[in-house]
Amino acid sequence: MTLNVVHRRRWDVYREKGADNIINEGQISQLLYHCITFNAIIPMRSELSSMITRKNYNRVLHVGFWIIFMTLSTFLFSNFWPLKTAVLRALLNGSLFILVFYINLLFLIPHFFSKKRYILYGVSSVGLIVFFFTMRILFRDYLFGVPAGIGFSSRPYQGEFLIITSFIFIFGLSIFYELARNHFDAAQRNMEILRQRNEAEFRMLKAQVNPHFLFNTLNNLYSLAYERSEKTAGAIMSLAEIMRYLVYEAGASEVPVEKEIRFLTNYVELEKLRIEDPSKVTMVIEKPSGHLMVFPLIFIAYVENAFKHSCIDTDPEGFIQIFLSFRDGGIFFTCENSIPATRVREKDGGLGLVNARARLDLMCPGKSELTINSTSMVYHVNLTIRI
Repeated sequence: MTLNVVHRRRWDVYREKGADNIINEGQISQLLYHCITFNAIIPMRSELSSMITRKNYNRVLHVGFWIIFMTLSTFLFSNFWPLKTAVLRALLNGSLFILVFYINLLFLIPHFFSKKRYILYGVSSVGLIVFFFTMRILFRDYLFGVPAGIGFSSRPYQGEFLIITSFIFIFGLSIFYELARNHFDAAQRNMEILRQRNEAEFRMLKAQVNPHFLFNTLNNLYSLAYERSEKTAGAIMSLAEIMRYLVYEAGASEVPVEKEIRFLTNYVELEKLRIEDPSKVTMVIEKPSGHLMVFPLIFIAYVENAFKHSCIDTDPEGFIQIFLSFRDGGIFFTCENSIPATRVREKDGGLGLVNARARLDLMCPGKSELTINSTSMVYHVNLTIRI
């Protein structure tokens, strides 16, 4: 049975039981959990597959490099010796170079260089090169019986100079490879840390929005349906659009700003259902020019915080004002709400706004400015994002 079928059957069960029996926050949270985790499973499998692919790619890269190296060596040696001798020399050199490369890469660098034991690393490196250089000379004289200088040049010891230079080059190549790999791995780890933090904060924001908001909205919808209000159909459509956005759009790295505006508008309209005087909520949004992309749920934390702390449904003097404009290469968002005199205010609006500020630092480093001011009567949030 596929996960899609499981989630559909769970929803059918909830629907068949009727609103009077099942509408509570725990079950709403559980339903949302199944929707969100379904979207998370496929990326997790993809990441595991990508990890295995990268590991195999590194192995193929190493094997391919040494095959090409030995092939080129054979081609070079064939200009001076018969093909059989050229192949033997290429295999001999390649084998010794491989040993030097991986002894340095897998033993000397991790045990000495990475631990800043530079003197011991230097002595070991010189010893390694001298040892394998000596082995190369002995193997050459034993297998081929060729005295120094014969083959490449008539100059004495030209061959020995080329051999030791080759060992030093291969040794340096292993150092360069390790440094490049460490730099790449560090960059990948930083990107993975940022990705995980962003995903965690997305989940936290979704958890903030979904359970309480949906619980209140469903109760409001029940009241509208009971009264046979003409607003029922529109409210249900707004809730469906919000659910669709949270499940299918909010996991993306970026979304068109029009979709984010639509989500925010639907949220505000549903929140106004529980307010006796909806005129207390002012929302002015300018139409964006051009095709702008923003990261999902960028404004919702501030709006949700305003509805939560203004007590607009019970405070006669309560109000919420939301403004969103696009000009001069930037996005300008402002949200103000009243503060009841009897309400204990949380610093910076609580954990939700702290997480939202952290997300801005991660998603828009150096491109966003968030200002939060609070007086005894008004809580003001101003967000500017440079495009």
